[in-house]
Amino acid sequence: MDKVYWEDVWRNDKLGFHQPQVNRHLQRFWQRLELTPDSRVFVPLCGKSLDMDWLLSEGHEVIGADLSEKAQQEYLITHDEPVRYNQEHQLKFAWQGRLLFVAGDILHMKPEMLRSVDAVYDRAALVALTPAARQNYALFLAHSLKPSAKMLLITRQAPKEQQMPPFNITAAEVDALYASNFKIEHLLTEQRADGIIEEAFLLKRKVPAGLIRLPIEAGESQKAST
Repeated sequence: MDKVYWEDVWRNDKLGFHQPQVNRHLQRFWQRLELTPDSRVFVPLCGKSLDMDWLLSEGHEVIGADLSEKAQQEYLITHDEPVRYNQEHQLKFAWQGRLLFVAGDILHMKPEMLRSVDAVYDRAALVALTPAARQNYALFLAHSLKPSAKMLLITRQAPKEQQMPPFNITAAEVDALYASNFKIEHLLTEQRADGIIEEAFLLKRKVPAGLIRLPIEAGESQKAST
């Protein structure tokens, strides 16, 4: 991930990607993930998104992560709860209530940190990555998430391809990146008034072949088939 680019974005407040309201696709489709209120949700490249407030209001524990420490600080100061900090190598951790905000490259996060995550909400991560970085990101999620973990993924396609984030992501690329490790359900294709096409996908982590438990006794096999 281009840390220099994103540090410049935040330093100079080039925050055109920041939405002043909760994302409507999140509100519309989140219930399709069928999560319990206390589920843990990972929001990669979260910025200071109000979507995290909404997820917290739904009762979830949230792990937000962004390259920028300024994003971390600007989000935390909008909330009254005390903050506890810790730093490990290149990652700076901040705990505030039911939120853990990680500042640093998410690919430096240990996979064990995300083993307890029940769902991922990705509105801003995949579309922010260059083509060269997307494969590493998709493999990181596949390696880190437990079987049955779910993801709400929102992508976009502008009429004219941009040479900087947010990038165009097609349904075919979503399939190429994720289909080997996730079941993919296409939820929405919608064209906005400005010509940008938004798409929403529901992904579910497949059980890796090495984790499939086969019955070892005849009685167990018969029980499984009934």
